[in-house]
Amino acid sequence: IALLQYHALPSYYTFGQFQTVSNPVRTMASGNGGPFGVNVTAFGNSVNVSTGLVNTPVNSAVYSQSPVAVYQVDKVLLPEEIFGVKPPASAPTPEPGAPVSSPAVSPSGTSASGSSTSSACGSMAALAKGL
Repeated sequence: IALLQYHALPSYYTFGQFQTVSNPVRTMASGNGGPFGVNVTAFGNSVNVSTGLVNTPVNSAVYSQSPVAVYQVDKVLLPEEIFGVKPPASAPTPEPGAPVSSPAVSPSGTSASGSSTSSACGSMAALAKGL
């Protein structure tokens, strides 16, 4: 339901009013677990809507008579709150005074446990090169 509500604005906007709208513009999904806003940009007679994941032009009005306006867009608007990549959870903070340990690395590239750090770096380089 939130995806459908994301495609509806709680206020009536004429095409010309998109020129002066303040971003982010609330949608009907706003308040349902997230802000669910869209950014509207206007350049002359062109209007674009951006969700952070999707950027699409707003085409002509299919219907526009107060209090309802229906505009054609070429893509489904995907809210970041539902479809976006969430940032990884942060590591827990250590208790004050707790000792902080880290593996010691020798100049030869081996840690105190005997594992090699250079092979890990080499593997990452191989992955980056697609090997």
